[in-house]
Amino acid sequence: MLELHNISKSYGPIRVLNDISLTFQRGEITSIVGPSGAGKTTLLQIAGTLDRPDEGEVIFQNQDLLKLNDRKLSKFRNQNLGFIFQFHQLLPEFSALENVALPALIAGKKKKQAFSDAQRWLTELGLGHRLSHRPSELSGGEKQRTAIARALINTPSLVLADEPTGSLDSKNRDEIKKIISELREKYQQSFVIVTHDPEIAEIADRKILMEDGVIIKEKS
Repeated sequence: MLELHNISKSYGPIRVLNDISLTFQRGEITSIVGPSGAGKTTLLQIAGTLDRPDEGEVIFQNQDLLKLNDRKLSKFRNQNLGFIFQFHQLLPEFSALENVALPALIAGKKKKQAFSDAQRWLTELGLGHRLSHRPSELSGGEKQRTAIARALINTPSLVLADEPTGSLDSKNRDEIKKIISELREKYQQSFVIVTHDPEIAEIADRKILMEDGVIIKEKS
């Protein structure tokens, strides 16, 4: 579904990624683990077209994404990718419902449909009673579940998650781990998860170990 070919990236004299090639399959959970500074987040950002490599190709269903201009790339991300971050990145002035509906509105859905879809996702993730609450009124676990609903609102082919449980306690971490597993089983969602959390990494079908900008090992 998504292919990375010979990806390299440097920031000044520091080589962050060195000739990495990976393929991500539909319906697969892939975890990327390794020490801080290994290049995990940079790799995830390039896979999600949030950053560009110095060398290499990012291919989605036979299309070279790096040849798209910024406007077309933004449209591609909105329609095909979902993002979950360590710190939820919810807009504080908006309710949970409004935060989740926003990507659908950007995609051009009518307001009624976008809000209906947002309510459905929030309800499925156990937040049907929190629709009108703003982020400051939600717990850490509720904020992250809202962020997951936002990532899924446009039914993306691939969800990219950067330390999705990094700011959560063990109870909420276990809840997010269960949600990701259930979403994959129910909807055949594909996830790529950068994590330091061994329990999250273990739910993956494939675990990729990175160190110093290269892949050290892949384990299925």
